[in-house]
Amino acid sequence: MELSGIRDRLSSVLDTAFQQDSTTLVEALPAMGKSYGVVKWADTTGNPLTLFTARSELYKQYVGWCEERGLSHRILPAFHSECETIDHDRESPPPEDSIEAEVRAVYESGISGAQIHRDARRYFGQPLPCQRDGRCQYMESREFDPESYDVLIGHYLQAHNSDYLEDRYVAIDEFPGDSYFFEPTHNEATRAVSNYLEAEDALPFKNWTELDYQRHRDEYEDAITQWKNDVGLYSHRDARVSLQKKQGFHAHAPLLTRAALDFELLENGWEVAVLGVGRRAVRSPEDEWTVLIPPPLYAAESVVALDGTPTIQKWRLALGGDWVNHEEVLESDEEKREYLRDVLGLQIIQTDAGSKPYQSGNHVNISSDGALLEGIYEQEGTRPSVITSKKAREQYGTTGVEQLIEGAEHYGNLKGSNKFAETRLGVIIGSPHPPEGEAVKRWGALYKKAVGRKENEDGEVKKGTELDLGPFGNHLLRGVVENEVLQAVMRFGRTPSDDEHGATVFVHTSRLPRWVDPGRVSVTTWSGGMKEVVTTLHDSEKWPDGEWTNNEIAQGISIGERQVGELMKELDEEEYVTHRRGGRGNAYHWSNARLEEFTEFGSVE
Repeated sequence: MELSGIRDRLSSVLDTAFQQDSTTLVEALPAMGKSYGVVKWADTTGNPLTLFTARSELYKQYVGWCEERGLSHRILPAFHSECETIDHDRESPPPEDSIEAEVRAVYESGISGAQIHRDARRYFGQPLPCQRDGRCQYMESREFDPESYDVLIGHYLQAHNSDYLEDRYVAIDEFPGDSYFFEPTHNEATRAVSNYLEAEDALPFKNWTELDYQRHRDEYEDAITQWKNDVGLYSHRDARVSLQKKQGFHAHAPLLTRAALDFELLENGWEVAVLGVGRRAVRSPEDEWTVLIPPPLYAAESVVALDGTPTIQKWRLALGGDWVNHEEVLESDEEKREYLRDVLGLQIIQTDAGSKPYQSGNHVNISSDGALLEGIYEQEGTRPSVITSKKAREQYGTTGVEQLIEGAEHYGNLKGSNKFAETRLGVIIGSPHPPEGEAVKRWGALYKKAVGRKENEDGEVKKGTELDLGPFGNHLLRGVVENEVLQAVMRFGRTPSDDEHGATVFVHTSRLPRWVDPGRVSVTTWSGGMKEVVTTLHDSEKWPDGEWTNNEIAQGISIGERQVGELMKELDEEEYVTHRRGGRGNAYHWSNARLEEFTEFGSVE
């Protein structure tokens, strides 16, 4: 298997995918060149392409490829990055009495950036600061003809603008995550519904409380049905100027009202409402709302989604809930393993650790992690680079583990990163474990499935490696955790340098996809008793050239002679000490072999 052959296969899959009428999800492992592949496809076919991706850093990469192939291109205008009224570098909220705070509040009520500029006097009583010396740069950049460009490049959210979709082919690079979620707080949602009901005579409720308590009464069924029919499936936006200045207004109030009327209770306490045209709403037992509003991708000629390790059910929902074709560049687990080994040059070695959920930082095992890093240094003669959780990194800095690490990064900062592209020795420590409510239960509810932790025969909730969320919940969790661990592994050694290729990567968690076939090592941490024994030997007057019996070592420490003997045998097996037998009772007499090399944390076999 060679990379050139893989890329030829990828080109064929992309060509077929873009010819489909329905959305196609192309599964192509990292480093296959799928992002470049869609630009190449646009150049080869001459078809207009719109690319949606996550971050502006990736825009530059696409721009470079377009320039390389002579394709005209444009980065789509973005309100938050181009309007001068917004402080783009701000890390904290603007002052409450500032015009920026007012603009952000109106924008968050569902009014578009363009409408805010067009109606600035109505909203704020004056032009925006960006309009005082002429037109705002953002508004000027919106005035272009999409047909004039071979490739348009923008963020996932900009897929809601049908002008960027019509008569064009669309590629969505990597899963858009929560980009298509609208997440009002309970108070925001209920105020918006109450505000809407005050002006909506077609519904027999005066406010949120009446709707919530009386929506199931038979006497209101006809009125509710008639309102739904009148509103229809597509609009669900409140554009009435008379309401926009009222406290609690939100442009999506009709959609929130529809959700409130249609919520169905699932067994785990979550509620779900199917709102039509791919839209769905869910509400958690804690009354946290999520409304999924997919973009109008039906306007595009064809849609191709790109992902290295996809969860198909989440893609399907995010893109509108319709059927999604699934095409794999590598069609079998054996081909995937061969790609990792032969094409990417990855030697993956997994330890005997459990799942090691490190996201919260509450379960970081410093001894085990330190033992692995010491063992790697001893075997490889160099310090590895590490990917782990942010909380674990913080703890390493205060415990001496950090000195065993060449470079480090945390899971949350990996997307689009090439930090370890030329690193040949890496370690993945611990697994990400995002909040189950957001990563599993919410997506399950959107799919109209109740997801929750199962119990064992004793009625105890299963945890760790025994964690069980049911078939669908387990599938969703694996899609987040195992695939993110694999993505982290594949960050190492992506770029050849000085005739070197690939990387050796140790994985200190059980959370790898099942199809991966790694090598195996075991990690042993030293017990407190072992550390006492070694410290005693180092502090002895006979160090380093004398001999010790078990009785001599046991004097003055917290463990007995028999346990000392067992620990000294362990050191003998690791070749830290040697022994001879003799004297009274044919006793063991221990001598130093290389005890000065004794590691601080443990050993690796």
